[in-house]
Amino acid sequence: MIHAFLCAGRTPVTIQAHSHLKYEEDIKRAYKQYWPTEPPQNEYLYGIVYYFHKKKNSIDADNLCKPIFDALKNELYPDDKLIKYVRSAVYDLDSNNIETLDLTKMPDNVSDDFIKNLNNVDDMLYIEIGNLDFGMFEFACER
Repeated sequence: MIHAFLCAGRTPVTIQAHSHLKYEEDIKRAYKQYWPTEPPQNEYLYGIVYYFHKKKNSIDADNLCKPIFDALKNELYPDDKLIKYVRSAVYDLDSNNIETLDLTKMPDNVSDDFIKNLNNVDDMLYIEIGNLDFGMFEFACER
């Protein structure tokens, strides 16, 4: 089952940041808004984190996931070691055309919120966790 949700209006932080605990609470709160009663998963999982922003920043795509996956421990899974496949990206909304993104596979309730938030917030995280299929492993992703 795909667990997708948004954390709108939130700039990512690194694990070392002094605001790390508040960040974890924001991620948990956002998750619970979309998945209030979901039991923890115990299978191998994949994780996707996309950060959409309007203001310039220097966050690296490879630093996005760890604080988020740590925050979801005991909410979505007992340990983030279950996440065996990760995809992350940083997308500058001012420099890129949003129409280049294919939102058709985004769950309807999340995509509706995503579109509503595009004009209302400067930062938005799309987070998706689901059951891993090792067929997801890809090579030569360039189109």
